[in-house]
Amino acid sequence: MPEPSPRRPNARAARDAALGELAVVWQGPRLALQAPWLLAQRRGGGRPVLVLPGRSVGDASTAALRSYLSALGYRCLGWGLGINHGEVGRLLAAFVPVLEKMATDADGPVALVGQSMGGAVAREAARAHPELVSQVITLGTPLLTPRTSRPITRPVTALYSKVDRIVPPKWAVDRTAGVDNVEVSSTHFGMGFDPDVWRIVADRLSQPGAASTSEPSRSRRSA
Repeated sequence: MPEPSPRRPNARAARDAALGELAVVWQGPRLALQAPWLLAQRRGGGRPVLVLPGRSVGDASTAALRSYLSALGYRCLGWGLGINHGEVGRLLAAFVPVLEKMATDADGPVALVGQSMGGAVAREAARAHPELVSQVITLGTPLLTPRTSRPITRPVTALYSKVDRIVPPKWAVDRTAGVDNVEVSSTHFGMGFDPDVWRIVADRLSQPGAASTSEPSRSRRSA
């Protein structure tokens, strides 16, 4: 059975989306200007983090974010599975052993940060193996039909943007109780390089109990 996915845009909409996403080129200068504040975030203390890439890309696409989190003192790794081909079921089967190994090596659960379709894999890993996951942070991730009826019991932070032309808010905001939906101003591809996104990710990683499934879903804009 094919993975469920958001409706495909028509050719014109796809072209307009691609052009709008070119704003990612401005993120480099913003990162340089905000580096002192970014590096002043709370330290990671060696806590484990796995970062999952979006569809059609691999670990190279998350290298900058991983380098930043490593600089903060997290033990941060890429998923090591090559290109994300978008088939969540197959990717989940390959990813769980990676997650299990890192959790074993760290002697504790692992935080998952997933960009776009990488976030879909992260959500399903947390759903299936909550004992291995401390929290999930997704960046512009489309909400797909869950693979099981089991709820995600770990804290989830879902970043979304009204200027995201690939996965707009109607596909990315999770109304499930306990999910913290945070609006950012980044483009879809730019989330992996946006200093505001990095700051939110660092803040959430430093607060592993920040969200709870006993609380209602929240939607807010980043400061």
